[in-house]
Amino acid sequence: MSGIDKTYIDGKEYPLYRQWWIDNYDKMVKELGEPIWLYTFSSFYEECDFDITPEFLKDHTKDLEDYKNAYDFAIWNTSDKQDMWLVKNCPFESFRNRMLTVHNHGWKGFKGHKWVPKKNNKPKYVR
Repeated sequence: MSGIDKTYIDGKEYPLYRQWWIDNYDKMVKELGEPIWLYTFSSFYEECDFDITPEFLKDHTKDLEDYKNAYDFAIWNTSDKQDMWLVKNCPFESFRNRMLTVHNHGWKGFKGHKWVPKKNNKPKYVR
């Protein structure tokens, strides 16, 4: 499935997402087959013609400077499969809130996650 929608964040959140990406890189590659691309990595197009890795990011911080004052920019555009993985692994409230607006409460990716609000099941008939 192609990308569902983009997730938007601001510059204050970006260092958190970036560090989370670095910390979860190996798990992403192992479980998804490839890392989720952060759009902000386009800052490095002129610097490298290879895959961006956690090792590269530890020494290259141009993206942090480029996006520190940005507001409401796309961080990634993910498929349904990636969304399910992110719902399981990404702890950020801004991401979770975005998933709650993109997917309905019955979406299979939400199954078993305690942070997903319960659907309000009111009785059909009340005396």
